[in-house]
Amino acid sequence: MQKTDFRVDSASGIATLTLMVALGQMAVGLLVPSLPSLVDYFQTDMGTVQLTLTVHFTAFAFFQLLAGPLSDRFGRRPVILTGLAIYVAGAIACALATTIWALISARVLLAIGACAGHAVSRALIRDKSEGAESARIMSFIGMAMALSPALTPTIGGQLQGHFGWQASFVFMAVVAGVLFLFSLFRLPETLAQKNFDAMKLGGMLRTYGTLIVDRRFFGYAALNGCIFGMLFAYQTGSPYILMVELGYSPQAYGLLILFNVAGFLTGNIITNRFGRRIGIHNMVRIGSVVGLIAGFAMFIPAQLGHVSAAAIIGPSMLLLVALGITLPSSMAGALQHFPHIAGVASALLGFLQMGTGAVGSFIISSLQNDHPLVMPDLFAVAGVLGVVSVMLIPRPGEAKD
Repeated sequence: MQKTDFRVDSASGIATLTLMVALGQMAVGLLVPSLPSLVDYFQTDMGTVQLTLTVHFTAFAFFQLLAGPLSDRFGRRPVILTGLAIYVAGAIACALATTIWALISARVLLAIGACAGHAVSRALIRDKSEGAESARIMSFIGMAMALSPALTPTIGGQLQGHFGWQASFVFMAVVAGVLFLFSLFRLPETLAQKNFDAMKLGGMLRTYGTLIVDRRFFGYAALNGCIFGMLFAYQTGSPYILMVELGYSPQAYGLLILFNVAGFLTGNIITNRFGRRIGIHNMVRIGSVVGLIAGFAMFIPAQLGHVSAAAIIGPSMLLLVALGITLPSSMAGALQHFPHIAGVASALLGFLQMGTGAVGSFIISSLQNDHPLVMPDLFAVAGVLGVVSVMLIPRPGEAKD
């Protein structure tokens, strides 16, 4: 029944793939403003309620490792459609949950459904484009990943205030349902040749091992991970510094986040304007240097004892500029040499991205009470490691070994 005129570089194609990627962040951002209400509704404590996020992050990261091989074995279309259906079912189950543990269990379904679209959409882009064109399309995917955490809590807060916490899950189900119907009738199969060995455990482990030791994949993935480690560290650590240490209100903090959005959009504009002209490798080199500058722009004032909103927001804006430059090019660069295993490569890239980001967040949450300035230290270390990661990537025309 599906039509074959779907193009990944068309407005409808980019919008569809961008929303698929945003579903994962939507499942988190929409719920965050409702967490205190869940404590009262289910008569439980905040620690238990926070498991709804912890379970989501964990399931999302690990199921990506299966979504990629599944799409290489059975095709992109069935995995995406199945993932969207699971997401709708999970969202409805969450809205109907009568106990906190039922909600936590339903969140696993939501995460499984979200990671399918997140991982496979990038492989689909690789199937239909390559090089600088792929990076341009990936820039819109990157935009969804960066803007969703900033914008979805605003929507979630409004839904919570007017309709209650269940409304956020109804909203998720509606968005995923529309995507399912569109994909059912418009999304073609883009995989040219199925890999019938993709789901064999030994083959999966060998494939993941091959990717990890390949400098072309690992260099791009490591840079991506360093930038996301800084981003997740900022998201975890900045509320403490800005609201507790510096005394900004939650409303003011929300307004300050808009500077980060401006930074990311600037990086995205740079990618769209210059990416094709100077190429993927040069773009990630530029982005890594911007990330290094962001790291030390936060580290040096902290070492001098100067902690202010400008000293936090300024470097974070630079970080988001670096993200806008590096994310689309690093995703395209990591996948471009592996068309036969693009699904697996996309899944591993997503796992490493989320995993290193989670490590950055964990470091902040574990150490910040005893070491309030651990975030600037992590920024500097990650900035240096990002530049080192780019040095691992072979230049165009250079042998990979």
